[in-house]
Amino acid sequence: MVVKEIIHEIDSIVDQEFDSLIASLQDFLKLKSISAQNIGMEECASFLKDTMESIGIDCKLLRRDGAFPVVFGEILNPSATKTLLIYGHYDVQPPEPLDLWDSDPFDPIIRDGKLFARGATDDKGNLWATIMAVKCLQQSGIKIPINLKFFFEGEEEIGSPNFKAYMEEHKELLSADYTILCDRGVHESGRPQMYLGHKGITHTEITIKGAKRDVHSGQAPFIPNTGWQLVWLLNKLKDEHDQILIPGYYDNVESPSAEDLDLLKKVPFDKKDYCEIYGIEDIVPQNEGVEALTSLLFNPTATINGLTSGYQGTGNKTIVPNQASAKLDFRFVKNQDPDRCVELIREYVQQHFEGEIEIKIGDVRNPSKVSPNAEVVQVAIEASQMVYKEDPVVWPMLDGAGPMSLFEEILDAPAIIVGLGAPFAYANTHAPNENISLKNYSDGIKMMAATYYLYGMRD
Repeated sequence: MVVKEIIHEIDSIVDQEFDSLIASLQDFLKLKSISAQNIGMEECASFLKDTMESIGIDCKLLRRDGAFPVVFGEILNPSATKTLLIYGHYDVQPPEPLDLWDSDPFDPIIRDGKLFARGATDDKGNLWATIMAVKCLQQSGIKIPINLKFFFEGEEEIGSPNFKAYMEEHKELLSADYTILCDRGVHESGRPQMYLGHKGITHTEITIKGAKRDVHSGQAPFIPNTGWQLVWLLNKLKDEHDQILIPGYYDNVESPSAEDLDLLKKVPFDKKDYCEIYGIEDIVPQNEGVEALTSLLFNPTATINGLTSGYQGTGNKTIVPNQASAKLDFRFVKNQDPDRCVELIREYVQQHFEGEIEIKIGDVRNPSKVSPNAEVVQVAIEASQMVYKEDPVVWPMLDGAGPMSLFEEILDAPAIIVGLGAPFAYANTHAPNENISLKNYSDGIKMMAATYYLYGMRD
């Protein structure tokens, strides 16, 4: 059969079997797998392993002391010359606050064409689509023309503390040509969506210590106020134009390439709609179109995540606080050296504060980027066009950070993100009433099945 006939056959099988495909996803979503609270993790990993084995995927649990298991699976084709690795995570966020859910977060229910449950889009629904694609190909009698591997972790929602170690320990087992992460959604317009990279990141906590205890605020003319000291220090990190003031910080930052700009020109972005969604008057750079998206994706960031100092209870308490702290994240772009940036951050903060200060800087994730001409990107674009019947939204970068760089650094298997779930603005990811539409799920299965087949058919 020609490729179009194969894709049509895949579509038909998914449509015919969709009731059972929905039921199996509901069974998966019923399982609590809350990594932050260590609830149901082993049970969920075993369920996932058993399901994968039942559809012909060789599967096993990878383990490390003190870590939740990784579910690894593979289908090997002796005649295949290409290997694709699929990444996802089976853990979910805690469901609280429960009173804001319209239904039980672990009793998946369908309303208005959407399936509501914790993990529906992040990431169980997406993950399930990647393995149900295998089931549908098999039911179609279509042999998968590649070596296909799956790496499903259980710690993504707690920062993946053992992710790198798992990859290093099982480097040969996980070897592949490319990696696809399915941990996002389609575009808000309904068009398919993919990301070719992401920013790097580190987390920082700055704590200023003053008097040995809180002091009556009548003594304010004498006692150093750690709250004010923190504000003054943070004010030296970034100016009102959103520029980081650390000398040398932008030295290796490069402008987007011509290829990147071509992609950005095709990304739908309506500033007015964006501002309405988030309830703001304007975006920080106060520009539009490609210029706005360039600011979003290709600029380093320094973001205050939280501030703590003094009394936070009801009413007032007249004190000079003896301690103040700030939590920040710093995001890095391609060509920056994150380790050097960490040194610059630490040196700069220490130079601009003379009192007692503690600076904690977390692990660093490097930025990652794949060329739009890479084979895996071209295959994903072709599959999107055939399944969704329209061109995908292809982002040269994700504004956030993640583990993509490790796939290239450790496995030499560059990674892209293919969104299968609900659009980010409407999925309620990490919030009450998380959901995925039945169409998102159906299209996601078809998309991954088409990707597996088309990748093996390319010369």
